[in-house]
Amino acid sequence: MIGDPIRQVRSTQLYNKITAEKGIDVVFAPLQFAAADFDAAVAGLRSFKNLAGIIPTIPHKPRMMKVVDRVEPRAKLVGAVNSIRVEADGTWVGDTFDGVGYVNGLVSNNRDPKGRSVLLIGAGGAGAAIAVALADAGVSRLRVVDVDTAKAERVVAAVRGAYPGLAVDTGAPVPAEFDIVANATPLGMSSNDPYPIDPETLVPGQLVTDMIMKPPVTPLLQAAEKKGCPIQVGYQALVGQAEANLAFFGLV
Repeated sequence: MIGDPIRQVRSTQLYNKITAEKGIDVVFAPLQFAAADFDAAVAGLRSFKNLAGIIPTIPHKPRMMKVVDRVEPRAKLVGAVNSIRVEADGTWVGDTFDGVGYVNGLVSNNRDPKGRSVLLIGAGGAGAAIAVALADAGVSRLRVVDVDTAKAERVVAAVRGAYPGLAVDTGAPVPAEFDIVANATPLGMSSNDPYPIDPETLVPGQLVTDMIMKPPVTPLLQAAEKKGCPIQVGYQALVGQAEANLAFFGLV
């Protein structure tokens, strides 16, 4: 697991627990290095002879896409990789499972997004991955919103090109128009962060989800519960992507 910072990442504990229970001879280790040291760190990783794979997080996902030897179609569409398999001949193969994990988390909690409308806040790496996964899952409508409108427009264009039958756009974040409101921004990790969306605009009964792992229940989710909204926490998306990721590595 590579990132900067890395202390907030909870996937090492989860993956090591799963592989220990399954008797898989592998260990997941957190490694922290700065963006300024990226090239040197990648060269070091390339030299390891017992490296099965890499799971990059902030801020390394976009740059890792440029150094892998092969990128799977889903990751090309998203524009970032968050999982890299090292094959026997040393080839690095990149894919992305943030969105897959998010959708799997919904499905496993009897909240299948198929046929439902979604307001997605955030068009970064996680947001783009979620947008693609939701389109693949058959949502009826998707709106992608980001303070960087150009970023949101790029995600919308990519999804529209791959899923021409889906009603996808960017525009005003109006929760009342949607069944699901999904936060894919980092807003909520810090106690002094603003809300990614005004919780007063949420509608009782609509599902509100977050990708943030720490705190486990973000201020947005706390406010959503007070409004009478069911919630999905970020950890459920992490659990949702574990089996898919382990299968990608060839470990299960």
